[in-house]
Amino acid sequence: MRKKRAASGFIAAIAVIILHFILFPHPLGKELVARPAWAINLPPAESLPPGGRSADPGGEAGRFATFQLGELFGFVSPSGRLLHAERILFRVALSQRGFVNYTRIGSDWVLRDPGGERLFSFAGRGYPLASADGNRVFVVKTDLTGLQEVDGNGEVLWSRDFPSMLASVSVERDHLLAGLLDGALELVDATGAAVFQSVPAGSRIPVILAVAASPDGLHLASVSGIDRQWLIVLGKKGASYAEVSRTVLPAEFRRELRLAFSPDSRYLVLEGDGMAGLYDPASRRLSWIPLGGALAGASFLGTGRAAALLGRAGSTWRLTIAAPPSSVLCGQSFRGKAAFVGSLDGQVLLAVDGRLLRVDVEAM
Repeated sequence: MRKKRAASGFIAAIAVIILHFILFPHPLGKELVARPAWAINLPPAESLPPGGRSADPGGEAGRFATFQLGELFGFVSPSGRLLHAERILFRVALSQRGFVNYTRIGSDWVLRDPGGERLFSFAGRGYPLASADGNRVFVVKTDLTGLQEVDGNGEVLWSRDFPSMLASVSVERDHLLAGLLDGALELVDATGAAVFQSVPAGSRIPVILAVAASPDGLHLASVSGIDRQWLIVLGKKGASYAEVSRTVLPAEFRRELRLAFSPDSRYLVLEGDGMAGLYDPASRRLSWIPLGGALAGASFLGTGRAAALLGRAGSTWRLTIAAPPSSVLCGQSFRGKAAFVGSLDGQVLLAVDGRLLRVDVEAM
């Protein structure tokens, strides 16, 4: 017991120096320990020149993570080298390939790499959208009733209009899943053709508040309806999809929610009221993890079998590391004006009030 207390005190002392922050482990088989690997200061967004500030990636080119904290976004290497930092103009489309920092009104856009160098330009009235890997780039219409995809030369590959406003979009590989304000789902292939359509029933007000397509293409998920509100999961059946589970949700939202599959497609993270849901398509089981506030961010660690969940209640934040079906591996609360959680080389990337911190979670 003395050794454990001494080790905890030593780790806490290091964390106080770095960011006054630490995750205290809870034993689960092997003891899970969170170690601060490095911490760097982020430049104030208002101090950056137009186009931001970049650094030579050195030998770490291609290995980086994105972050967004308040009005600031950028890219950082696994060793803590800040590759690019820039002030957000209106919003930013961030991806592993690069970014589009765009204004509220415009029609000419530039995709830049993680060092801020131009990759290609494209046109379209609306808002840029990029897939997580950055291999697909879209422009969503200003009125949210349609979108178009552009190629690496900025040429339009296809465009599509929808019968209602887009409420949520999920892009995975060669497909795009659109959730519409009128309560319909449309799965669109790489040519812009609808290959699957569905209108989930069972609610007084039909609306789609979140959609997610699994990376392996075997499942589609949505949060559907108001009075009642459902988590609906569809499974691949031949060339189409069929409903495999429908779960009524304990809270009803009137806004877009966070909903995402893990990279290995093994489970789904769902935003709840002061909680995060972990849904397992194999067992069709939904479990809830308390966060102490609204889900403000979620990221998957390593192969995706654990998730870093960031909850917020005012200026109090809580970072929880959880794994399905309902295991809380470790967690800790802290205070701050702004925070962000991501992943870097399979570990936790945390930004709090102008500081960027990598925390390595290891079993010992």
